[in-house]
Amino acid sequence: MDNRTLLNYCRQVVGQLEIPAPYDVAEVCDLIEQRRGRQLSVLPMAIPVYEGSPSGLWVETDDCDYILYQANTTRAHQEHIVAHEIGHMLLDHRSLPSDQDEVSQLLMPSLDPALVRTVLSRTSYLDLEEQQAEVVASLLPIQAGQSQRRQAARDVPAGVANLVDHLERSLLARSGRRI
Repeated sequence: MDNRTLLNYCRQVVGQLEIPAPYDVAEVCDLIEQRRGRQLSVLPMAIPVYEGSPSGLWVETDDCDYILYQANTTRAHQEHIVAHEIGHMLLDHRSLPSDQDEVSQLLMPSLDPALVRTVLSRTSYLDLEEQQAEVVASLLPIQAGQSQRRQAARDVPAGVANLVDHLERSLLARSGRRI
């Protein structure tokens, strides 16, 4: 999949969401809970850092989803990790069954491995699913408030909309770039 196709696909997925402005990853988690019809628990965890280690995980059980994210990083990075894992959920990515028992016992020793349906943990951004989840995570904040902006644009009188369009084109012509 080339970059343009990847971006268009991810825009289409994210465009289906009504994310309120200002962007708040906790509100996106609430939307995902509603959309999937199941509880989503987001938990900080001191995930060991080494070459190839993940900074976040999505663990799916029969009745609950868990997002585990690196506790030892900045808040902005934590929110991006959570958004990345949400990207996997929105894109309906699935993990391979191998090592699920090992991963779930390492990270959540009190959880019975028989309850875990999937553990999605990848560390290579060369993988298409990782690229897709990363693009979705980057698009989620941009999507915030889009439906409100579209509604506001419909409410603007045609003359005002034409004036704004004309001013934008004039400014673009002068600067050669978008505002």
